[in-house]
Amino acid sequence: MEYKVIILSDDFVNGQVCFDFNKFSAVCAYNFIDISDFLIEKLDLNKNYIEKDENLIIFCNNINLDNLIINNIKNLSGEKILINDQVVIFKKRENQIIFVPLEIDFNIFEKVFARDLSYEYLQFGLFGLGKERIVELLENLKNKFNDVSYKIFYRDLLCNVYIKYQKKEENLIDDVKLEVVSLFSNNIYSENNLELNDIISNILIQKNMTISLFENITKGKILTSLLENNDKLINYINSIKVDNKFQNDDQLVNFSLDYLKESSSNLVVISCGEFKDNYLEFKFALADKNEVHIYNSTFIAKREDSLSMAVNSVMFHLIKKLRQNDFAF
Repeated sequence: MEYKVIILSDDFVNGQVCFDFNKFSAVCAYNFIDISDFLIEKLDLNKNYIEKDENLIIFCNNINLDNLIINNIKNLSGEKILINDQVVIFKKRENQIIFVPLEIDFNIFEKVFARDLSYEYLQFGLFGLGKERIVELLENLKNKFNDVSYKIFYRDLLCNVYIKYQKKEENLIDDVKLEVVSLFSNNIYSENNLELNDIISNILIQKNMTISLFENITKGKILTSLLENNDKLINYINSIKVDNKFQNDDQLVNFSLDYLKESSSNLVVISCGEFKDNYLEFKFALADKNEVHIYNSTFIAKREDSLSMAVNSVMFHLIKKLRQNDFAF
């Protein structure tokens, strides 16, 4: 389903209120919603915002929401739905007009856009593939199974993939899921809503393991990402250091082993890198008592985007390490 999104807020236009476009885009992908257009302007209660037959999602400050609906009521049908006493949905012939407080938690859209239960839904978190390659593989999947549709949300080498298709009879093999797992087996880190830091935290707590971090070019961004919405994890981090020294591979191995002993952790993460012209030369080490793994990467993007990709790379490979059954204590 396709919607036009309108944000009506003096506060937003003046920079006093934020709107998380990334999170909203992710929620739309999860619910298989297409956005045809974004309109952002100051609220004018005398203006008619509902002139055409189209699906609309209209955001405004909660304090103005009732007046906005009242002033446009002549263009709205009498049929309406109220979600959590916050979101108001009007049905106008074949279209929906959805009024939403700007301050709302976007998760409410899971109630606004109820999923069709005649479909099967898959969800995967991927790392490391380019957006174009993911789309190519998913298009091949659609060609192989003609009832498949998909949405993606992509940022900094991470991609949430959402797939839906008609449910099969019970006890039949799910060929679509088998094909998806086969296509992306080396890149999947999640089959639910868990983010990288959630998975790392869950494993460390479950196994009662500790880690230590030593960051160079990322300057604490790995730590920040690990702790985002996850305060409990700090109890499983023994040591945190930030330094500007760039290590070659041999130095990085020796330094990792020394830091492992010094920090008394089960696992250490050492990252370092340098910006050269228009790219980031990045390397990191994951070390336990048995082995040290060195990873080298080059990221060609804007500075902050390169750093985000570097952090995501560390966290993805940290998950792979933590999931190994032969981890050394």
